[in-house]
Amino acid sequence: MEDQNYALPLALDRIVSGRNHPKCSEREAIHQHLYLLMVTHFNESRFDSGYGCALWEHDFSVLSQIKWKDLIRESLEEAVGKYETRLTNTKIRVEVEEFEMLSKTSNYIRKRVGIEIKATIRRTNEPFVFFERIFISPLSIE
Repeated sequence: MEDQNYALPLALDRIVSGRNHPKCSEREAIHQHLYLLMVTHFNESRFDSGYGCALWEHDFSVLSQIKWKDLIRESLEEAVGKYETRLTNTKIRVEVEEFEMLSKTSNYIRKRVGIEIKATIRRTNEPFVFFERIFISPLSIE
């Protein structure tokens, strides 16, 4: 069963024309799918408006950091539970860091979100860990 998943990005022209498309392991396919869930905002997929997570809905929300992290974690828990059925026993942790970015023309704050997902791969009962960081919210200080 190893290497039976198409690697991202998809080249649909290769698949349709019958040419080989790069493949990846189940572990890598799960990682790619979790990343896609994390960076997709609601209503971006025309086939399922609920696909994605609330990260982009609340990018500039004025909430306490604890409430914001809980909101994102809950959204990801729901999305992973619904769309990534290859995982079980999922635990999600969200971290937020702020960086002051200085340039010649302006200063701004960038928020970096780290998402850690620990779970078990259902088919093999092996532990699985996903961790990615992305920058969001460019905020000007001038």
